[in-house]
Amino acid sequence: MKMRMINMIKNSRKTILIGEIGALLHDIGKLHPDFVKSKSVEKTAQDIHAQIDKFLKSELVEQIKNSKFDITVGNEKSMIYNLITQHHEKDEKKIDSIVRLLKRCDHKDSADDKGIVRKKQHLDDTWIASPFGYKKEKIDLVCFQKRFEHLEDNLTGLFRSYISGTMSPTCFRESLINALKAYFSHALGETRIPSNDVTLWDHSYSTASLFKSLLAAKVCGANINLENPQWRIFGICWDGIEFINRGRKIAEIQKRTEIIENIKTELKKKFEDEVPIGNAIYEDTNGIYFTFPDLKDKTRELARECAKKALEIIYKESRNELWPFFTLSRASGTLTTIAEELKFASEKRKIPKMSPTLFVKKNDKAKEREEINIESDFDLETEFERLVNKIKDKNKDAKIDICPICRIRPKHEKAERCEICEDRRKGRLEQWLSNRQNTVWIDEVADKNNRVALISLNFYLDRWLDGTMIGTLYSQSFEDWKNGERYKKKTTQNILKDRSIKQTGNPEEDALNIAKWIAENQRRTEVKTLLECFMEDGNADNVPDDIKDDANNILSWFFTQNPSPARLYRIWKETEEFFDLIVRKIRDEIYSNKWRRVRFTVSNSDLKQKLKDTTTYILKTDNSKPKIDNLKPQNLLVFHNKDGGFYTIESLEKFKLNSKIGNNKKIGEEAVKEALKQEFKHIALEDEPDKNLLKFSSDSDEKIKPDEKSIETEEYYPLIEINRSPLSLRLIVPASDSMKIIELITKLYNERFEKVLGKLPLNIKLLVAKRKFPLYVLLDAEKRMLEEDEFKTQEPMNPWGNVDGHRYGWYYSFYPTKTVEKGEKYILDDLSSVSKGKIFRLYPGYFDFELLLGTTDRYSIYYKGKKRGGEDYKLFSGRAYYFYQFSKILELWDILSENLSASQINFIEEMLTSKLREWREIKDRGKRIVFMEFAEAILKDAFGSKWNGLREETKFFLVNSAINGLLLDTIILFKHVIKCGGGENE
Repeated sequence: MKMRMINMIKNSRKTILIGEIGALLHDIGKLHPDFVKSKSVEKTAQDIHAQIDKFLKSELVEQIKNSKFDITVGNEKSMIYNLITQHHEKDEKKIDSIVRLLKRCDHKDSADDKGIVRKKQHLDDTWIASPFGYKKEKIDLVCFQKRFEHLEDNLTGLFRSYISGTMSPTCFRESLINALKAYFSHALGETRIPSNDVTLWDHSYSTASLFKSLLAAKVCGANINLENPQWRIFGICWDGIEFINRGRKIAEIQKRTEIIENIKTELKKKFEDEVPIGNAIYEDTNGIYFTFPDLKDKTRELARECAKKALEIIYKESRNELWPFFTLSRASGTLTTIAEELKFASEKRKIPKMSPTLFVKKNDKAKEREEINIESDFDLETEFERLVNKIKDKNKDAKIDICPICRIRPKHEKAERCEICEDRRKGRLEQWLSNRQNTVWIDEVADKNNRVALISLNFYLDRWLDGTMIGTLYSQSFEDWKNGERYKKKTTQNILKDRSIKQTGNPEEDALNIAKWIAENQRRTEVKTLLECFMEDGNADNVPDDIKDDANNILSWFFTQNPSPARLYRIWKETEEFFDLIVRKIRDEIYSNKWRRVRFTVSNSDLKQKLKDTTTYILKTDNSKPKIDNLKPQNLLVFHNKDGGFYTIESLEKFKLNSKIGNNKKIGEEAVKEALKQEFKHIALEDEPDKNLLKFSSDSDEKIKPDEKSIETEEYYPLIEINRSPLSLRLIVPASDSMKIIELITKLYNERFEKVLGKLPLNIKLLVAKRKFPLYVLLDAEKRMLEEDEFKTQEPMNPWGNVDGHRYGWYYSFYPTKTVEKGEKYILDDLSSVSKGKIFRLYPGYFDFELLLGTTDRYSIYYKGKKRGGEDYKLFSGRAYYFYQFSKILELWDILSENLSASQINFIEEMLTSKLREWREIKDRGKRIVFMEFAEAILKDAFGSKWNGLREETKFFLVNSAINGLLLDTIILFKHVIKCGGGENE
């Protein structure tokens, strides 16, 4: 019987994993300080990073040479030692075929092998940058040396354990990856600017991922074209946002987020370790994507087998609640096909509960994908009947409903949710009880006006992951090229002279003339020399054939950044790390003084028997006795854990205690603690607040009185994270703090992405609601905001950032002057140095907000021509705004709040809205001018004598904002949405 592809890979698992480990270690010498020294301007050492015998401890070198690290594929043999020491060998006759495979993968990924960077860094000023030009980490050679020594000791211990047999291959691989990631992330694979954006870990991981998939192909008997190796991308996709949004409570939502993370972890174990087809090269809330071997006609078979294995994992971890589908990209020599796969998956994700299907892209020209049904042993009807019978075994007369949370499983009619959803909720509560510095209670996040805000951040990365925007970043200047040693070589100059290639003295024109000659004379032997004249070092054999016949493509390849696998990996990791940074900064800066909750214990044994564990209750003060202080509001929401232990689970700032004896007044936490020292005669379930569990007869003396010594406070962050991925971050925060938080986000964004403003758009959504507003409705409203494709297109506009800042980032200072169609790339003629007053094609990013007072308000969120639909929005609002205009909103509110009273601001709002409503049917051409005069008169009236003291720019800003809607939107946002300076109690 013919062996299945998946079994062939599984049987060769050890070989593939050992090969992967060798690839991960192939550039270990770049962690040594001598590598940085050798590549610096000062060049105080030699580059010997592949000669590990000269700098690694002899024990570790001997371990690397151990026979346990031999690699055998059929009749071909190699070893990790060879992969490390020989992958730069130019004479390929001296190296084995497996080393040649690694060499191709290294060349595919490594920026220095392409030889397109020239600017060296100084030894005392060497930086790791982000792919977007932000200086992230300065390399300290003393720390570098210590890191190298620590890693060396760590690896020696790991190799010793594996060789002795005390550590399994799985554990060895996992431990080694964790160690390398920790140290390699602080080193560079290429120190020259601007290719210092890829860390040594990014390069090592990407190279190992490519090599791993080639080894998998090789063990399956595939013939690999060493001149042009190709890979595919295998995608495992689902609708993670919809799955998360199904939760009704924060605990349920966070558990669903956790389930998705568990699924991705299990899929990595399956396809990186157990059946090593490759490595994960992209993941987010909606799926995970792996490098995949190209087996020509047999690729579909392997993908189908892998899809079935993945389906089993997803059904098991989600309890049959996630409905996945699978994608297989076309074969390609790069990984930029990830953008195609993400785009395709986003369209298919809109189909609800699609049967498990594998969509295979055959080649570049294929418009449609082949659809392969993935069989599953799971049957929804059978599973439903099994769960029904389980319920009826406990209660034969039970009436069955559908669970409102998962919407697929049965539940007892009297139960709030099915058993699985209930177990998830309780499990998350138990996690919270063990670590209470965070919160799972939306009531604890509400501000003193009882409002919460959902802040949603979304990056648009498609045009970066397909390489388009990477091609707008320069890698070398024409001046640096012409002054380079390679260009000045006698052989190059002789060829230029012999071929009558015109030298004008203008570096850009000279480069174009050479590129034109190459494009017209591809088959001549001189072409290689002329291609290499654009490179400082490197081999022109690595230049793709498909760019050699077009002069513009040749120049773009040599003078702009290339979308190497490591750079693509670094891009989405950078946005993911940015969201991590935001959460940390909110905690450290906005909530450096944490909020507080109160915990207490009740010793009443009779009461304990009447209360349910892990249940929320309402305590109500008894104001019938004149000597008992009056707590306002009277209701206090608490969580009963067990054995009479309670926690307050709503924000305490709004509480006040007005003593009826004397003038003692307490607020917030102190008011609640003082009230808890008294007697409570009312405790009820949160869903049945009027049903007093203490009152069983009219003369009942039952009461609840906490033990005074047990009343304590503990701190927590009033911040709830819904989900985080490279593309999005969703947070629930106090509404009153939402502006401070968005201002912080704006500041961080402008710092981290200053050099790519207009290329990397960030959308910010703000939705505000009362604390008791249904959470699933709030999340549904968020899905409706700024999601249309029109918000993902380029706009012809002036740059808004600090243009002068680009003097310090020349490589990032070029912007597109035109829009390119899908599948096309920018050429140098499409790019121009950024400057004020010039029109470029930019991605601005957007900001929008909404106050939800009722569940139907979400349906008012829709757009026409990038502006909110609906008559009132057209009349009074300018939403949605460009993201950079958020700073204008803050500036406008500062002007209003610093100069006007609340009543004066209300006056402006009332007068403008009434006049706009009055003139809504007027079509006169002079309407705008008349309204401008009216708005100016209203503003003068409101500001009074302060008007003349304002700068002319400020006056113009105010009047113009009244016309374009920004003024009314700012007032609505601060006065009505977040209720700045307002007060309200539910």
